[in-house]
Amino acid sequence: MSYVSSLLESTSGSSSSATTSTSSTSSLGQDAFLQLLVTQLQYQDPLSPMDDKEFVAELAQFSSLEQLTEINTGIDNLASIGETQQLMGAVNFIGKKIEATGTAVGLEDGTATPVTFTLPDDAETCLVNVMDSSGTVVRTVDLGATGAGSVEFTWDGKDYDGNVMDDGQYQVAVTATDADGNILTVSSTMSGTVVGVTQENGAYYLNIGNDRYVAFTDITNVINESSSSGTDS
Repeated sequence: MSYVSSLLESTSGSSSSATTSTSSTSSLGQDAFLQLLVTQLQYQDPLSPMDDKEFVAELAQFSSLEQLTEINTGIDNLASIGETQQLMGAVNFIGKKIEATGTAVGLEDGTATPVTFTLPDDAETCLVNVMDSSGTVVRTVDLGATGAGSVEFTWDGKDYDGNVMDDGQYQVAVTATDADGNILTVSSTMSGTVVGVTQENGAYYLNIGNDRYVAFTDITNVINESSSSGTDS
């Protein structure tokens, strides 16, 4: 095997780093490959020249290297386009009221944001536990017998002793049982108007106020859209 082929294999073995290189670095790799190939032809033994099949194989390997470089560039461009489209999609939600899967409750000045939970069947017992950021239950509200369907719950912002809790984010967990004592599977949603967008680990999240963030995949409904502002004639 020629030393050009060996160099190509070495380059292919470090393809992971090559995918993150700039376009100028990729072009340099192609140029270096061609230069080595020309140098090999220039200094080959005239009495024992490179076999034509081997030469064609070298050219094919160069072509493969060039194609891989173009593919990597294309993938990078697609990723950039996809990220831009995701950002534009997130920005389009600003000002709209949405409903999303979640159990977060934002508390500010003693006023808590509501959470809607859905019971699949009539519940004989229904307890709503409110937990702080450490997971400690600060209040349990007994709703008693509750009919099947959507139930909106709004915490009064107080603990067991009637003290108003500090502002911040809390979570609710609903425990419900039917007449036979079977535990019911309860789903919860929260709603709010999108006031901003944030990015974390390459993904965008919608800020629906009171330090509550939701992912696109958690959105269940767009309740209403903000009306377009009129323009004076």
